[in-house]
Amino acid sequence: MMPRLLTSVLLLGALAYACQRDWDALHRRIHQHAAHNKHAKRATVEYPPTLTDTESILINSFDNKSLSDWSYYYTHGDHLGSHNKTMAEWTAQKWRDAGFDAWLAEYPIWVTYPEHSSLKLIRPDGTTHEANLVEDVLEEDDTSSYPNLIPAYHAMSASGNVTAEYIYVGRGTQADFQVLKDAGIELEGKIAMANYGGVYRGTKVKNAQDNGMAGCVIFTDPQDDGEITEENGHDAYPNGPARNPSSIQRGSVRFSSLYSGDPTTVGWASSPDSPRGDVSLYNPSIPSIPLSMKDALPLLAALEGHGITAKEANRSGWSGGFSNITYDSGPAPGALVNMDHLMNGWIAPVWDVIGVINGTSPDEVVMVGNHRDAWVIGGAADPNSGSAVLIELANAFGKLLAKGWKPRRTIILGSWDAEEFGLQGSTEWVESHLPWLTSTAVAYLNLDVAVSGPRTAFSGSGEIQTFVVDQMKKILFPEGWGDFPTLYDMWHNTSEGEISPLGSGSDYASFYQNGIACIDIGSDGGKEDAVYHYHSNYDSYAWMTRFGDPGFKIHTAIGQWISLILYHIADDELIPWDLPNAATVLQAYLSELNETIVESDFPDLDITPLEEAIAEFEKQAEHIASVAQTATAFGDDITLGVVNAKYKDFSRGFASVGGLPGRETFKNVISAPGIDNGYGADVFPAVTDSINKGDEEATVQWIEKSAKAVLRAAEILRVGS
Repeated sequence: MMPRLLTSVLLLGALAYACQRDWDALHRRIHQHAAHNKHAKRATVEYPPTLTDTESILINSFDNKSLSDWSYYYTHGDHLGSHNKTMAEWTAQKWRDAGFDAWLAEYPIWVTYPEHSSLKLIRPDGTTHEANLVEDVLEEDDTSSYPNLIPAYHAMSASGNVTAEYIYVGRGTQADFQVLKDAGIELEGKIAMANYGGVYRGTKVKNAQDNGMAGCVIFTDPQDDGEITEENGHDAYPNGPARNPSSIQRGSVRFSSLYSGDPTTVGWASSPDSPRGDVSLYNPSIPSIPLSMKDALPLLAALEGHGITAKEANRSGWSGGFSNITYDSGPAPGALVNMDHLMNGWIAPVWDVIGVINGTSPDEVVMVGNHRDAWVIGGAADPNSGSAVLIELANAFGKLLAKGWKPRRTIILGSWDAEEFGLQGSTEWVESHLPWLTSTAVAYLNLDVAVSGPRTAFSGSGEIQTFVVDQMKKILFPEGWGDFPTLYDMWHNTSEGEISPLGSGSDYASFYQNGIACIDIGSDGGKEDAVYHYHSNYDSYAWMTRFGDPGFKIHTAIGQWISLILYHIADDELIPWDLPNAATVLQAYLSELNETIVESDFPDLDITPLEEAIAEFEKQAEHIASVAQTATAFGDDITLGVVNAKYKDFSRGFASVGGLPGRETFKNVISAPGIDNGYGADVFPAVTDSINKGDEEATVQWIEKSAKAVLRAAEILRVGS
């Protein structure tokens, strides 16, 4: 395949796609550097697409009914991390049936689960309101009544029995807390009440903790549901597409921008005889509890007329979607909240499933994976839309194997456990397979929330983007979801060609932070689509079949797409990378960094080292693309082998051996989760971190270090003199 330059639109610093999407923040941008975005013109797409015989086999192997069956299995049993060995064994057997070698890889990791949890509002007049920390049972949703329901809780939360005044803190960002402090509101010893959105939930808890608060309540607000709300006349689930008022967003509150994986083995692989570190360095010291819209209303109402108003706060996202609530901060004299939360933590086994098709080249490996564990009995979108797709993908490749096909590069499937607790299954597997991975891995392809709506999205490494977009053009978009001939047309209509950098929050993180090329793909809903009940009991098979993807047609399209991506990376003679596009991405990231610098306390910082390094990278990228084109045209296998090795290895140059400052499991100097937002990506993160800390000396040092990393990558790409 001849590399071609894709003038991608780069959503710089946006929340990366998939389970790392804190769904409450999905439709906002962490940075708004729109001036640096380059808008790609929609390409003319051949219709119907022309496919090779092998591509046709893969695409025609996906069956809607089978996808529905796999989804039903995954969504009708408890599969919280460390609870699901039977489901892991079933997954391995399905992959074996398809022709893969498959086995379980067990890791002992840190898990948390509440022994008891309650939240009570005590009003000034002595009346009380007891929150319900599990969703309502719905006759139309069978798994909502299962006797082994998982209660709503925050993994990695601290324990505590606290009774105190409480303060509404908006989104719970650092700027929101500063508004309260500037208004003279005493925070210490109080309980924070934050709405979901804007930043990752664990960052809200950390900000409350850092301000001396005694606990944190995080609630769901209809402001994040677009136009599909009850106030706009839509019925709530199960009768309509609006959010059910009892829906609660579970989730981890670990300090996700500081580490990935087991918090007792940060920086090394977990094993039965591993030394164990102190989890308090990476997890909150105060209790936190998630709350539904229904149970948040009485707490918000009790604060009315006290503290600062939403207008006085003048903060984006402070005033939510309840039209009858003023969103005053409080505290209200005599209005108290009691949080009684006892969290147990221990070491327990979790089980990754690994499937392999050996290729003819032992030194090149392509991986595709998604996590299997879910916060609820269901998990139809997160994550098991991806799990169902992986079984169909395995069956599709099994049909090629049955015809005697063998891939050029080894294919590895991963079904990761304990992702929801902090990317634990995937991180421990990566850590236990270094340095083999860094010597063999061509790419890691991630599915997570493969389907929670019809709108396709992906994020990922610059060199992969052109190729991934090209594969979209071969996939017919399902009827009934809009007038879009191909998946590409839907994607471009939704995204205007925007491709986000990678942050964290899903299983690609450990691969990408060790310098392995990655993409993360899936599809979600827009402001006019049915509301997805993220991390709620209503992320269920019943919701998926009625609202998320009736007929499992989007599942089919996403599966076809990732199958073509995997097939070509695994079997094309030339790894289908676009290095000139990788250089274009770096230039765009540099533009964002420059704007950050201009707006900082150090507007005159010299970024010449990075400019020169990226210019050198661009030079080597153009040269190797030309060499690859010539070698392909002349069938020069020796030169193609050299180019493939360099395509595989160059991104290792971006990984800093010692890690980013203060967070050793994050190493990629090109992008990493923002220290203050948790999931969404900061570009040139070590430089950005140093700017945000007000440390000019460290900023200068990391400009130099980041430039050297780019030069390392450029040097790996160098061909000839």
